[in-house]
Amino acid sequence: MNKVPIQIMDLTTLKAVVFELRQEIVPSRFENAQQIDSHTLQLGFRTLDQLAWIEISWLAESPRIVQIPPPKRYGEKSTLAKQLKHLLVNLALVEIRQNGFERIVRFKFSSRPGKRIEKELIVELMGRHSNILLLDNSSKVITLGKQIKENHSRLRPIGTGDIYKSPPPLKGLTPNLSESFHSWKENICLVPSTFKNSLKNTYQGISPALTLQIAGNNYNEAINIINQSVTSLESKTWESIYKRWQEWLLNIDNNTYTINFNGPTDFIVWGKIKSKSNKTKIGLRLGEYYANKIIERKTNSIIEKLKHDLEKSKDDEIRKLEAQALLIKNISEYITMQNNANYILALQSPTKKQIKEAQSLFKQAKRKKRSRESILNRVEFHKKKISEIEYCELFLDSLMYVENDDNKNKLDSIIELKEEVEEYICIKKNSSKFKSNRTKEQASTIKEIQSPSGLKIQIGSNNRQNELISLRKGKKGDLWFHAQETPGSHVVLKSSNGLIDDNDIQLAADLASFFSRARGNKLAPVIMVPIENLKRISGTLPGTVSHRGGRVLWGKAERAQKYFHQK
Repeated sequence: MNKVPIQIMDLTTLKAVVFELRQEIVPSRFENAQQIDSHTLQLGFRTLDQLAWIEISWLAESPRIVQIPPPKRYGEKSTLAKQLKHLLVNLALVEIRQNGFERIVRFKFSSRPGKRIEKELIVELMGRHSNILLLDNSSKVITLGKQIKENHSRLRPIGTGDIYKSPPPLKGLTPNLSESFHSWKENICLVPSTFKNSLKNTYQGISPALTLQIAGNNYNEAINIINQSVTSLESKTWESIYKRWQEWLLNIDNNTYTINFNGPTDFIVWGKIKSKSNKTKIGLRLGEYYANKIIERKTNSIIEKLKHDLEKSKDDEIRKLEAQALLIKNISEYITMQNNANYILALQSPTKKQIKEAQSLFKQAKRKKRSRESILNRVEFHKKKISEIEYCELFLDSLMYVENDDNKNKLDSIIELKEEVEEYICIKKNSSKFKSNRTKEQASTIKEIQSPSGLKIQIGSNNRQNELISLRKGKKGDLWFHAQETPGSHVVLKSSNGLIDDNDIQLAADLASFFSRARGNKLAPVIMVPIENLKRISGTLPGTVSHRGGRVLWGKAERAQKYFHQK
Protein backbone atom coordinates (compact mmCIF):
# COMPACT_ATOMS: atom_id res chain seq x y z
CA MET A 1 0.00 0.00 0.00
CA ASN A 2 1.45 3.37 -0.99
CA LYS A 3 1.95 6.12 1.55
CA VAL A 4 -0.86 8.66 1.73
CA PRO A 5 0.35 11.82 -0.05
CA ILE A 6 0.08 14.93 2.14
CA GLN A 7 0.35 18.41 0.63
CA ILE A 8 3.05 20.31 2.50
CA MET A 9 2.11 23.62 4.08
CA ASP A 10 4.02 25.96 1.77
CA LEU A 11 4.72 29.67 2.10
CA THR A 12 1.40 30.78 0.55
CA THR A 13 -0.64 28.55 2.87
CA LEU A 14 1.42 29.71 5.84
CA LYS A 15 0.80 33.38 4.98
CA ALA A 16 -2.94 32.72 4.63
CA VAL A 17 -3.16 31.01 8.03
CA VAL A 18 -0.98 33.61 9.79
CA PHE A 19 -3.09 36.45 8.38
CA GLU A 20 -6.26 34.71 9.60
CA LEU A 21 -4.78 33.97 13.06
CA ARG A 22 -3.86 37.65 13.48
CA GLN A 23 -7.54 38.49 13.08
CA GLU A 24 -8.68 35.60 15.32
CA ILE A 25 -6.32 35.44 18.31
CA VAL A 26 -4.32 38.69 18.51
CA PRO A 27 -4.53 39.88 21.20
CA SER A 28 -5.43 36.95 23.45
CA ARG A 29 -4.31 35.36 26.72
CA PHE A 30 -2.37 32.12 26.68
CA GLU A 31 -4.56 29.49 28.34
CA ASN A 32 -3.29 25.95 27.86
CA ALA A 33 -0.82 23.63 26.11
CA GLN A 34 -0.82 19.92 25.42
CA GLN A 35 1.47 17.67 23.40
CA ILE A 36 -0.40 14.90 21.59
CA ASP A 37 2.72 13.21 20.21
CA SER A 38 6.49 13.73 19.99
CA HIS A 39 6.17 16.36 17.25
CA THR A 40 2.77 18.06 17.72
CA LEU A 41 1.63 20.75 20.17
CA GLN A 42 -1.85 22.13 20.72
CA LEU A 43 -2.11 25.63 22.24
CA GLY A 44 -5.22 27.32 23.62
CA PHE A 45 -5.71 31.11 23.56
CA ARG A 46 -8.53 32.96 25.36
CA THR A 47 -10.00 35.83 23.35
CA LEU A 48 -12.94 38.06 24.36
CA ASP A 49 -15.31 35.73 22.47
CA GLN A 50 -13.91 32.21 22.79
CA LEU A 51 -11.12 29.79 23.62
CA ALA A 52 -9.36 29.29 20.28
CA TRP A 53 -6.97 26.39 19.67
CA ILE A 54 -4.09 26.09 17.22
CA GLU A 55 -2.01 23.04 16.37
CA ILE A 56 1.70 23.30 15.63
CA SER A 57 3.62 20.34 14.22
CA TRP A 58 7.27 19.97 13.26
CA LEU A 59 6.80 16.51 11.73
CA ALA A 60 9.00 16.40 8.59
CA GLU A 61 6.22 14.96 6.37
CA SER A 62 3.62 17.58 7.37
CA PRO A 63 4.96 20.59 9.29
CA ARG A 64 2.08 22.99 9.91
CA ILE A 65 0.30 25.68 11.89
CA VAL A 66 -3.48 25.25 11.72
CA GLN A 67 -6.54 26.10 13.75
CA ILE A 68 -8.47 23.20 15.31
CA PRO A 69 -11.76 22.74 17.16
CA PRO A 70 -11.46 22.37 20.97
CA PRO A 71 -9.55 19.09 21.37
CA LYS A 72 -9.87 16.34 23.99
CA ARG A 73 -7.60 16.71 26.99
CA TYR A 74 -4.48 14.74 26.22
CA GLY A 75 -0.71 15.04 26.68
CA GLU A 76 -0.86 17.83 29.27
CA LYS A 77 1.76 16.03 31.37
CA SER A 78 4.45 16.02 28.69
CA THR A 79 7.61 17.93 29.64
CA LEU A 80 7.32 20.41 26.76
CA ALA A 81 3.65 21.14 27.48
CA LYS A 82 4.40 21.64 31.18
CA GLN A 83 7.26 24.02 30.36
CA LEU A 84 5.10 26.10 28.02
CA LYS A 85 2.26 26.29 30.55
CA HIS A 86 4.65 27.37 33.28
CA LEU A 87 6.57 29.89 31.17
CA LEU A 88 3.64 31.46 29.29
CA VAL A 89 1.09 31.56 32.11
CA ASN A 90 -0.53 35.00 32.53
CA LEU A 91 1.08 36.26 29.30
CA ALA A 92 -0.78 37.70 26.33
CA LEU A 93 -0.16 36.89 22.68
CA VAL A 94 0.37 40.38 21.25
CA GLU A 95 1.86 39.73 17.81
CA ILE A 96 2.26 37.04 15.16
CA ARG A 97 4.99 37.92 12.67
CA GLN A 98 6.08 36.30 9.41
CA ASN A 99 8.45 38.22 7.14
CA GLY A 100 8.64 38.13 3.36
CA PHE A 101 9.06 34.66 1.90
CA GLU A 102 10.54 33.08 5.04
CA ARG A 103 8.75 30.07 6.51
CA ILE A 104 9.39 31.23 10.06
CA VAL A 105 6.57 32.46 12.33
CA ARG A 106 7.16 34.35 15.57
CA PHE A 107 4.50 34.36 18.31
CA LYS A 108 5.33 37.24 20.69
CA PHE A 109 4.12 37.36 24.30
CA SER A 110 4.07 40.14 26.88
CA SER A 111 2.21 40.93 30.10
CA ARG A 112 -0.23 43.04 28.09
CA PRO A 113 -0.40 44.81 24.68
CA GLY A 114 2.11 47.67 24.42
CA LYS A 115 4.46 46.25 27.06
CA ARG A 116 7.94 44.76 26.53
CA ILE A 117 8.11 41.35 24.80
CA GLU A 118 8.94 38.76 27.47
CA LYS A 119 8.77 35.50 25.56
CA GLU A 120 8.86 34.52 21.89
CA LEU A 121 7.69 31.23 20.40
CA ILE A 122 9.38 30.60 17.06
CA VAL A 123 7.98 28.04 14.62
CA GLU A 124 10.23 27.02 11.72
CA LEU A 125 8.38 25.11 9.01
CA MET A 126 11.21 23.88 6.82
CA GLY A 127 10.61 20.22 5.98
CA ARG A 128 12.90 17.88 7.94
CA HIS A 129 14.53 20.93 9.56
CA SER A 130 11.20 22.07 11.09
CA ASN A 131 11.28 22.94 14.78
CA ILE A 132 9.66 24.95 17.56
CA LEU A 133 11.67 27.09 20.02
CA LEU A 134 10.72 29.22 23.02
CA LEU A 135 13.02 32.21 23.65
CA ASP A 136 13.34 34.59 26.58
CA ASN A 137 13.67 38.39 26.19
CA SER A 138 17.41 38.03 25.44
CA SER A 139 16.79 35.55 22.58
CA LYS A 140 18.14 32.64 24.63
CA VAL A 141 16.50 29.25 23.94
CA ILE A 142 14.54 28.10 27.00
CA THR A 143 13.04 24.98 25.46
CA LEU A 144 12.55 23.53 21.99
CA GLY A 145 10.86 20.73 20.06
CA LYS A 146 14.08 18.93 19.15
CA GLN A 147 17.74 19.55 19.95
CA ILE A 148 19.92 20.07 16.86
CA LYS A 149 23.39 18.64 17.51
CA GLU A 150 26.53 19.21 15.46
CA ASN A 151 26.29 15.79 13.82
CA HIS A 152 22.80 16.79 12.59
CA SER A 153 23.74 20.28 11.40
CA ARG A 154 27.21 21.79 11.50
CA LEU A 155 25.74 25.00 10.09
CA ARG A 156 23.31 25.75 12.94
CA PRO A 157 23.45 23.41 15.96
CA ILE A 158 21.06 24.64 18.64
CA GLY A 159 19.92 23.53 22.08
CA THR A 160 18.60 24.92 25.35
CA GLY A 161 20.70 27.82 26.65
CA ASP A 162 21.97 28.83 23.20
CA ILE A 163 21.35 32.23 21.66
CA TYR A 164 18.88 31.81 18.79
CA LYS A 165 20.30 32.25 15.29
CA SER A 166 18.02 32.55 12.27
CA PRO A 167 18.38 30.00 9.47
CA PRO A 168 20.57 30.95 6.47
CA PRO A 169 18.96 33.54 4.16
CA LEU A 170 16.84 32.30 1.26
CA LYS A 171 18.45 31.84 -2.13
CA GLY A 172 16.94 33.22 -5.30
CA LEU A 173 15.12 36.39 -6.33
CA THR A 174 12.22 37.84 -4.36
CA PRO A 175 8.98 37.61 -6.39
CA ASN A 176 7.80 41.08 -7.33
CA LEU A 177 4.35 42.08 -8.58
CA SER A 178 5.79 44.96 -10.62
CA GLU A 179 8.23 42.76 -12.55
CA SER A 180 7.51 42.74 -16.28
CA PHE A 181 6.64 39.61 -18.25
CA HIS A 182 9.86 39.89 -20.28
CA SER A 183 12.10 40.17 -17.18
CA TRP A 184 10.26 37.33 -15.38
CA LYS A 185 10.55 34.97 -18.35
CA GLU A 186 14.18 35.88 -18.95
CA ASN A 187 15.09 35.13 -15.33
CA ILE A 188 13.43 31.70 -15.45
CA CYS A 189 15.05 30.80 -18.78
CA LEU A 190 18.53 31.88 -17.70
CA VAL A 191 19.55 28.24 -17.02
CA PRO A 192 17.79 25.82 -19.41
CA SER A 193 16.01 23.11 -17.41
CA THR A 194 12.47 21.89 -16.77
CA PHE A 195 10.01 24.62 -15.84
CA LYS A 196 9.59 23.30 -12.27
CA ASN A 197 13.35 23.28 -11.60
CA SER A 198 13.97 26.66 -13.23
CA LEU A 199 11.16 28.36 -11.31
CA LYS A 200 12.21 26.82 -7.97
CA ASN A 201 15.88 27.75 -8.46
CA THR A 202 15.13 31.30 -9.65
CA TYR A 203 12.58 32.63 -7.12
CA GLN A 204 12.00 32.40 -3.36
CA GLY A 205 8.91 30.84 -1.80
CA ILE A 206 8.27 28.34 -4.60
CA SER A 207 6.94 24.93 -3.54
CA PRO A 208 6.03 21.91 -5.73
CA ALA A 209 2.35 22.59 -4.99
CA LEU A 210 2.57 26.27 -6.02
CA THR A 211 4.40 25.29 -9.23
CA LEU A 212 1.49 23.04 -10.19
CA GLN A 213 -1.08 25.68 -9.21
CA ILE A 214 0.37 28.42 -11.41
CA ALA A 215 1.05 26.02 -14.31
CA GLY A 216 -2.51 24.84 -14.96
CA ASN A 217 -6.08 24.47 -13.78
CA ASN A 218 -5.98 20.69 -13.44
CA TYR A 219 -3.33 18.17 -12.43
CA ASN A 220 -2.73 16.49 -15.81
CA GLU A 221 -2.38 19.81 -17.62
CA ALA A 222 -0.09 21.23 -14.91
CA ILE A 223 2.16 18.16 -14.61
CA ASN A 224 2.65 18.14 -18.38
CA ILE A 225 3.71 21.81 -18.39
CA ILE A 226 6.08 21.76 -15.40
CA ASN A 227 8.03 18.78 -16.77
CA GLN A 228 8.66 20.49 -20.12
CA SER A 229 11.90 22.36 -20.80
CA VAL A 230 11.63 26.14 -20.54
CA THR A 231 12.93 26.30 -24.12
CA SER A 232 10.01 24.26 -25.49
CA LEU A 233 7.06 26.06 -23.84
CA GLU A 234 4.80 27.95 -26.22
CA SER A 235 4.16 31.71 -25.95
CA LYS A 236 0.49 31.19 -24.97
CA THR A 237 1.56 28.91 -22.14
CA TRP A 238 4.06 31.47 -20.85
CA GLU A 239 1.41 34.19 -20.94
CA SER A 240 -1.19 32.12 -19.05
CA ILE A 241 1.41 31.12 -16.40
CA TYR A 242 2.50 34.76 -15.97
CA LYS A 243 -1.14 35.79 -15.56
CA ARG A 244 -1.58 33.26 -12.71
CA TRP A 245 1.80 34.31 -11.27
CA GLN A 246 0.56 37.90 -11.08
CA GLU A 247 -2.73 36.76 -9.55
CA TRP A 248 -0.82 34.82 -6.86
CA LEU A 249 1.33 37.82 -5.97
CA LEU A 250 -1.67 40.15 -5.93
CA ASN A 251 -3.48 37.87 -3.48
CA ILE A 252 -0.41 37.84 -1.22
CA ASP A 253 -0.03 41.63 -1.37
CA ASN A 254 -3.71 42.21 -0.60
CA ASN A 255 -4.07 39.28 1.87
CA THR A 256 -7.09 38.04 -0.10
CA TYR A 257 -7.08 34.34 0.59
CA THR A 258 -9.69 31.67 0.08
CA ILE A 259 -9.52 27.89 0.19
CA ASN A 260 -10.51 25.59 -2.63
CA PHE A 261 -10.20 21.79 -2.70
CA ASN A 262 -10.71 21.52 -6.47
CA GLY A 263 -7.62 22.11 -8.53
CA PRO A 264 -4.27 20.67 -9.57
CA THR A 265 -3.33 20.04 -5.90
CA ASP A 266 -5.26 18.82 -2.83
CA PHE A 267 -6.02 22.42 -1.86
CA ILE A 268 -5.22 25.96 -3.02
CA VAL A 269 -5.48 29.10 -0.84
CA TRP A 270 -5.21 31.80 -3.51
CA GLY A 271 -7.07 32.59 -6.72
CA LYS A 272 -10.36 34.18 -7.59
CA ILE A 273 -12.86 34.23 -4.73
CA LYS A 274 -15.98 32.61 -6.11
CA SER A 275 -18.31 33.93 -3.44
CA LYS A 276 -17.87 36.95 -1.18
CA SER A 277 -20.22 35.33 1.31
CA ASN A 278 -17.81 32.42 1.71
CA LYS A 279 -16.58 32.84 5.29
CA THR A 280 -14.95 29.43 5.65
CA LYS A 281 -11.99 29.59 8.01
CA ILE A 282 -8.89 28.49 6.13
CA GLY A 283 -7.07 27.38 9.29
CA LEU A 284 -9.93 25.14 10.44
CA ARG A 285 -10.38 23.58 6.99
CA LEU A 286 -6.65 22.90 6.80
CA GLY A 287 -6.72 21.46 10.33
CA GLU A 288 -9.43 19.06 9.19
CA TYR A 289 -7.47 18.21 6.02
CA TYR A 290 -4.25 17.39 7.89
CA ALA A 291 -6.08 15.47 10.64
CA ASN A 292 -7.80 13.26 8.03
CA LYS A 293 -4.59 12.71 6.06
CA ILE A 294 -2.59 11.80 9.17
CA ILE A 295 -5.32 9.42 10.38
CA GLU A 296 -5.41 7.88 6.91
CA ARG A 297 -1.64 7.45 6.90
CA LYS A 298 -1.65 5.94 10.39
CA THR A 299 -4.53 3.63 9.41
CA ASN A 300 -2.67 2.41 6.33
CA SER A 301 0.48 1.85 8.37
CA ILE A 302 -1.37 -0.29 10.94
CA ILE A 303 -3.16 -2.20 8.16
CA GLU A 304 0.15 -3.03 6.46
CA LYS A 305 1.66 -4.21 9.76
CA LEU A 306 -1.45 -6.25 10.58
CA LYS A 307 -1.50 -7.89 7.16
CA HIS A 308 2.17 -8.81 7.53
CA ASP A 309 1.73 -10.16 11.09
CA LEU A 310 -1.37 -12.20 10.22
CA GLU A 311 0.21 -13.59 7.07
CA LYS A 312 3.37 -14.57 8.98
CA SER A 313 1.36 -16.16 11.82
CA LYS A 314 -0.80 -18.07 9.34
CA ASP A 315 2.26 -19.37 7.46
CA ASP A 316 3.79 -20.50 10.78
CA GLU A 317 0.61 -22.33 11.79
CA ILE A 318 0.28 -24.00 8.37
CA ARG A 319 3.91 -25.13 8.54
CA LYS A 320 3.37 -26.58 12.02
CA LEU A 321 0.16 -28.26 10.88
CA GLU A 322 1.96 -29.87 7.95
CA ALA A 323 4.71 -31.09 10.31
CA GLN A 324 2.12 -32.70 12.59
CA ALA A 325 0.37 -34.30 9.60
CA LEU A 326 3.70 -35.84 8.56
CA LEU A 327 4.20 -37.21 12.08
CA ILE A 328 0.73 -38.79 11.99
CA LYS A 329 1.59 -40.42 8.69
CA ASN A 330 4.75 -41.89 10.20
CA ILE A 331 2.99 -42.94 13.40
CA SER A 332 0.11 -44.66 11.57
CA GLU A 333 2.40 -47.70 11.20
CA TYR A 334 1.66 -48.66 14.85
CA ILE A 335 -1.19 -50.91 13.58
CA THR A 336 1.31 -52.73 11.35
CA MET A 337 3.60 -53.19 14.37
CA GLN A 338 0.76 -54.66 16.41
CA ASN A 339 -0.14 -57.05 13.58
CA ASN A 340 3.49 -58.14 13.20
CA ALA A 341 3.77 -58.76 16.96
CA ASN A 342 0.52 -60.78 16.96
CA TYR A 343 1.75 -62.82 13.99
CA ILE A 344 5.01 -63.67 15.80
CA LEU A 345 3.22 -64.75 18.98
CA ALA A 346 0.74 -66.80 16.96
CA LEU A 347 3.57 -69.01 15.67
CA GLN A 348 3.38 -72.67 16.85
CA SER A 349 6.62 -72.50 18.84
CA PRO A 350 8.19 -68.97 18.79
CA THR A 351 11.76 -68.72 19.96
CA LYS A 352 12.85 -66.62 22.91
CA LYS A 353 14.33 -64.07 20.49
CA GLN A 354 11.04 -63.83 18.57
CA ILE A 355 9.06 -63.33 21.79
CA LYS A 356 11.39 -60.44 22.79
CA GLU A 357 10.95 -58.94 19.31
CA ALA A 358 7.14 -59.14 19.62
CA GLN A 359 7.23 -57.52 23.06
CA SER A 360 9.40 -54.70 21.66
CA LEU A 361 6.95 -54.19 18.78
CA PHE A 362 4.03 -54.00 21.24
CA LYS A 363 5.85 -51.36 23.32
CA GLN A 364 6.71 -49.24 20.25
CA ALA A 365 3.13 -49.53 18.97
CA LYS A 366 1.79 -48.42 22.35
CA ARG A 367 4.10 -45.38 22.42
CA LYS A 368 3.17 -44.42 18.88
CA LYS A 369 -0.53 -44.77 19.69
CA ARG A 370 -0.18 -42.43 22.68
CA SER A 371 1.85 -39.99 20.53
CA ARG A 372 -0.86 -40.08 17.88
CA GLU A 373 -3.47 -38.81 20.35
CA SER A 374 -1.14 -36.00 21.43
CA ILE A 375 -0.40 -35.08 17.83
CA LEU A 376 -4.12 -35.09 16.92
CA ASN A 377 -4.66 -32.59 19.74
CA ARG A 378 -1.89 -30.41 18.32
CA VAL A 379 -3.44 -30.70 14.84
CA GLU A 380 -6.77 -29.46 16.21
CA PHE A 381 -4.96 -26.61 18.01
CA HIS A 382 -3.21 -25.44 14.83
CA LYS A 383 -6.45 -25.71 12.81
CA LYS A 384 -8.19 -23.58 15.44
CA LYS A 385 -5.41 -20.97 15.31
CA ILE A 386 -5.63 -20.82 11.50
CA SER A 387 -9.40 -20.33 11.79
CA GLU A 388 -8.88 -17.49 14.30
CA ILE A 389 -6.33 -15.84 11.99
CA GLU A 390 -8.76 -16.12 9.07
CA TYR A 391 -11.42 -14.39 11.18
CA CYS A 392 -9.02 -11.50 11.85
CA GLU A 393 -8.12 -11.36 8.13
CA LEU A 394 -11.83 -11.14 7.33
CA PHE A 395 -12.34 -8.26 9.78
CA LEU A 396 -9.35 -6.44 8.30
CA ASP A 397 -10.65 -7.03 4.79
CA SER A 398 -14.09 -5.67 5.76
CA LEU A 399 -12.60 -2.54 7.31
CA MET A 400 -10.59 -1.88 4.14
CA TYR A 401 -13.55 -2.65 1.90
CA VAL A 402 -15.99 -0.22 3.55
CA GLU A 403 -14.66 3.05 2.12
CA ASN A 404 -17.31 5.49 3.33
CA ASP A 405 -16.62 4.84 7.01
CA ASP A 406 -15.59 7.82 9.13
CA ASN A 407 -11.75 8.01 9.25
CA LYS A 408 -11.58 8.29 13.05
CA ASN A 409 -14.00 5.41 13.62
CA LYS A 410 -12.12 3.33 11.06
CA LEU A 411 -8.83 4.00 12.85
CA ASP A 412 -10.38 3.12 16.24
CA SER A 413 -11.73 -0.16 14.83
CA ILE A 414 -8.37 -1.06 13.30
CA ILE A 415 -6.54 -0.24 16.56
CA GLU A 416 -8.98 -2.52 18.42
CA LEU A 417 -8.32 -5.27 15.90
CA LYS A 418 -4.55 -4.70 16.23
CA GLU A 419 -4.83 -5.07 20.01
CA GLU A 420 -6.79 -8.31 19.59
CA VAL A 421 -4.20 -9.71 17.20
CA GLU A 422 -1.36 -8.79 19.56
CA GLU A 423 -3.18 -10.31 22.54
CA TYR A 424 -4.53 -13.52 21.02
CA ILE A 425 -2.67 -14.22 17.76
CA CYS A 426 0.81 -12.63 17.69
CA ILE A 427 1.15 -12.67 21.48
CA LYS A 428 3.31 -9.82 22.81
CA LYS A 429 4.98 -9.68 26.21
CA ASN A 430 3.11 -6.48 27.08
CA SER A 431 -0.27 -7.72 25.86
CA SER A 432 -1.72 -7.31 29.38
CA LYS A 433 -1.93 -3.55 28.81
CA PHE A 434 -4.59 -4.17 26.16
CA LYS A 435 -6.94 -5.81 28.68
CA SER A 436 -8.37 -2.51 29.83
CA ASN A 437 -12.10 -1.94 29.69
CA ARG A 438 -12.77 -0.53 26.20
CA THR A 439 -16.55 -1.04 26.20
CA LYS A 440 -17.39 2.66 25.85
CA GLU A 441 -14.93 3.16 22.99
CA GLN A 442 -16.16 0.04 21.23
CA ALA A 443 -19.78 1.11 21.50
CA SER A 444 -18.93 4.34 19.68
CA THR A 445 -17.28 2.57 16.74
CA ILE A 446 -19.73 -0.28 16.16
CA LYS A 447 -21.32 -0.07 12.71
CA GLU A 448 -25.05 0.62 12.98
CA ILE A 449 -27.65 1.17 10.28
CA GLN A 450 -31.42 1.37 10.25
CA SER A 451 -33.54 -1.43 8.88
CA PRO A 452 -36.46 -0.67 6.52
CA SER A 453 -38.73 -0.63 9.61
CA GLY A 454 -36.45 1.77 11.46
CA LEU A 455 -34.86 -0.77 13.82
CA LYS A 456 -31.13 -0.83 14.55
CA ILE A 457 -28.91 -3.42 12.90
CA GLN A 458 -25.47 -3.73 14.55
CA ILE A 459 -22.40 -5.19 12.80
CA GLY A 460 -19.23 -6.27 14.61
CA SER A 461 -15.89 -5.11 13.19
CA ASN A 462 -13.69 -7.38 15.34
CA ASN A 463 -13.95 -10.20 17.86
CA ARG A 464 -14.50 -7.93 20.86
CA GLN A 465 -17.29 -6.07 19.07
CA ASN A 466 -18.85 -9.40 18.08
CA GLU A 467 -18.95 -10.37 21.76
CA LEU A 468 -20.22 -6.93 22.78
CA ILE A 469 -23.22 -6.84 20.44
CA SER A 470 -24.08 -10.54 20.72
CA LEU A 471 -23.47 -11.50 24.37
CA ARG A 472 -23.14 -8.31 26.43
CA LYS A 473 -25.55 -5.89 24.77
CA GLY A 474 -27.89 -8.43 23.17
CA LYS A 475 -31.38 -8.60 24.70
CA LYS A 476 -34.02 -11.30 24.67
CA GLY A 477 -35.98 -10.85 21.45
CA ASP A 478 -32.97 -9.73 19.36
CA LEU A 479 -32.00 -11.88 16.36
CA TRP A 480 -28.43 -12.96 15.61
CA PHE A 481 -27.16 -13.60 12.07
CA HIS A 482 -23.93 -15.17 10.84
CA ALA A 483 -22.73 -16.56 7.51
CA GLN A 484 -22.77 -20.35 7.83
CA GLU A 485 -19.48 -22.23 8.16
CA THR A 486 -17.27 -19.31 7.11
CA PRO A 487 -15.52 -16.45 8.96
CA GLY A 488 -17.73 -13.39 9.27
CA SER A 489 -19.03 -10.56 11.45
CA HIS A 490 -21.87 -11.00 13.91
CA VAL A 491 -24.98 -9.11 12.78
CA VAL A 492 -27.67 -8.35 15.38
CA LEU A 493 -31.15 -7.11 14.49
CA LYS A 494 -32.48 -5.24 17.56
CA SER A 495 -35.95 -6.75 17.22
CA SER A 496 -36.44 -6.40 21.00
CA ASN A 497 -37.05 -2.68 20.35
CA GLY A 498 -40.05 -3.04 18.01
CA LEU A 499 -41.92 -5.06 15.44
CA ILE A 500 -39.99 -6.57 12.56
CA ASP A 501 -41.02 -7.66 9.10
CA ASP A 502 -39.51 -9.90 6.43
CA ASN A 503 -37.57 -7.01 4.87
CA ASP A 504 -35.68 -6.41 8.14
CA ILE A 505 -34.77 -10.08 8.44
CA GLN A 506 -33.68 -10.31 4.80
CA LEU A 507 -31.50 -7.19 5.10
CA ALA A 508 -29.79 -8.58 8.25
CA ALA A 509 -29.12 -11.85 6.39
CA ASP A 510 -27.75 -9.92 3.41
CA LEU A 511 -25.45 -7.91 5.71
CA ALA A 512 -24.16 -11.10 7.37
CA SER A 513 -23.32 -12.37 3.89
CA PHE A 514 -21.66 -9.09 2.88
CA PHE A 515 -19.48 -8.92 6.01
CA SER A 516 -18.17 -12.46 5.62
CA ARG A 517 -15.71 -14.47 3.56
CA ALA A 518 -18.67 -15.40 1.32
CA ARG A 519 -18.96 -11.79 0.07
CA GLY A 520 -18.01 -12.75 -3.49
CA ASN A 521 -20.77 -15.37 -3.82
CA LYS A 522 -24.12 -14.51 -5.39
CA LEU A 523 -25.95 -16.16 -2.50
CA ALA A 524 -24.65 -17.40 0.86
CA PRO A 525 -26.33 -19.49 3.57
CA VAL A 526 -26.86 -17.45 6.76
CA ILE A 527 -27.96 -18.84 10.12
CA MET A 528 -30.55 -16.80 12.11
CA VAL A 529 -30.79 -17.56 15.84
CA PRO A 530 -32.67 -15.88 18.72
CA ILE A 531 -29.92 -14.18 20.71
CA GLU A 532 -30.88 -15.96 23.94
CA ASN A 533 -29.87 -19.25 22.28
CA LEU A 534 -26.22 -18.19 22.00
CA LYS A 535 -23.52 -19.48 24.36
CA ARG A 536 -19.93 -18.29 24.76
CA ILE A 537 -17.33 -21.00 24.06
CA SER A 538 -14.71 -20.76 26.81
CA GLY A 539 -10.99 -20.85 26.01
CA THR A 540 -11.47 -19.22 22.60
CA LEU A 541 -11.30 -15.74 21.10
CA PRO A 542 -13.93 -13.21 22.29
CA GLY A 543 -17.15 -13.51 20.32
CA THR A 544 -16.77 -17.25 19.65
CA VAL A 545 -20.23 -18.73 20.29
CA SER A 546 -22.26 -21.87 19.87
CA HIS A 547 -26.02 -21.83 19.32
CA ARG A 548 -29.11 -23.98 19.74
CA GLY A 549 -31.42 -24.39 16.79
CA GLY A 550 -31.75 -21.64 14.25
CA ARG A 551 -33.07 -21.12 10.77
CA VAL A 552 -31.05 -21.00 7.55
CA LEU A 553 -31.70 -18.06 5.20
CA TRP A 554 -30.04 -17.00 1.95
CA GLY A 555 -28.13 -13.73 2.03
CA LYS A 556 -27.24 -11.62 -1.01
CA ALA A 557 -24.10 -9.54 -0.44
CA GLU A 558 -24.63 -7.30 -3.48
CA ARG A 559 -28.01 -6.14 -2.18
CA ALA A 560 -26.56 -5.42 1.29
CA GLN A 561 -23.67 -3.44 -0.18
CA LYS A 562 -26.02 -1.01 -1.96
CA TYR A 563 -28.19 -0.51 1.13
CA PHE A 564 -25.20 -0.13 3.48
CA HIS A 565 -23.48 2.55 1.36
CA GLN A 566 -26.76 4.44 0.94
CA LYS A 567 -27.19 4.56 4.72
